[in-house]
Amino acid sequence: MIILPKTGNFITGVCHPYKNVELIKQAHIGWTRIDIPFPFAPGEWGKITPEYAAFRERVKFYSAGGLKTMCVTPYPRSFARYGVDPASPEGLEQVEKICKFMAEDLAPCGVAGYQITNELNVFHFRIPLTIEQAPDFIIAGIKGVVAGDGNAICGYNSAGVAEEAQGIISRIKPYHHLLDYMGVDTYRGTWGDGEPDDIIGDISVTYDAVGLPVLIQEFGFSSLGEIFTRQEVDAYVKDKGFNSVEDVYKDAKGFVMRLPYYVAKRVMESPEEDWAKNALGMMPHLLRKWPGGSKKYRHTAEGQAAFYDEVLGKILAHPHICGAMIYSWSDPRLCFNCYHPDCPCETAWGITTPEEEPKPAYYVIKNHFSKI
Repeated sequence: MIILPKTGNFITGVCHPYKNVELIKQAHIGWTRIDIPFPFAPGEWGKITPEYAAFRERVKFYSAGGLKTMCVTPYPRSFARYGVDPASPEGLEQVEKICKFMAEDLAPCGVAGYQITNELNVFHFRIPLTIEQAPDFIIAGIKGVVAGDGNAICGYNSAGVAEEAQGIISRIKPYHHLLDYMGVDTYRGTWGDGEPDDIIGDISVTYDAVGLPVLIQEFGFSSLGEIFTRQEVDAYVKDKGFNSVEDVYKDAKGFVMRLPYYVAKRVMESPEEDWAKNALGMMPHLLRKWPGGSKKYRHTAEGQAAFYDEVLGKILAHPHICGAMIYSWSDPRLCFNCYHPDCPCETAWGITTPEEEPKPAYYVIKNHFSKI
């Protein structure tokens, strides 16, 4: 376990908190992690949007309640909507300038840390960028935030530790001296096969790749959902008029046009050459089942609690970890990707219900964090 000099304590956090600050604090959670809305109206420098103004007040609310905030800077698509090309040299200068503005502006509100954007090795987070363009966008964000608020901790993250994530990290390494931590999001046992030991392995691989203290920006275990089979994938593809998964690559546009609106919209925002891969990658949303799982724990409220009990004991004993942020606080009513209320992909990660009533996992987390 590592204590970062700027924080003075081990980071115990939760993603997407809501209103019940006292319940959060009773679980010995000291940090919140929330996304920053883009600060300006399209094309209008300095004109603060109502969403950003409300965000400032939200940070102040948590700060007044005794919680520190980790802010996630806006995604590439937000800059593109504003009129900035997040891939061009001129656009990257604007990215740096806007990130610097946000860091300066939010410093008095109680912000204690920054994560530069989110999981750019995942296609729907890096839209409209390619994987090759992602590192420069992250670098621009790092430079802007560090220039704007040197007192806050700063880092970035990846989804897992596979080849694409390692490629992004290798390009950003020359700027790691500006960082306080390296973030990793790991969902072994839900978004893929795995057990708590595999999450520990992801921490170790991340540290070995960067040599920075590791902050788990997101980890968890869904309390709902079954695992889909290859037969179910083949059946879905055939139902859309394709003989096989391989045929999807021959007519990606035709396949995408047969998908539900919100899923198709996500895919079509990405570069067209990636449509087949990205459409098939949305299969968990299309089937509303998981692509993998744990052999030890089921996706139930009790299984979620048991998973957390094992993994937290091991995380908190890791020598290179500086913090752990639970994903997430409460269950939303709709999946933010496909907008289905019964899609487990984004509606069952919470350690509380939509009404902020604790699930069994809440008490397990409270017990582990109380011992730090």
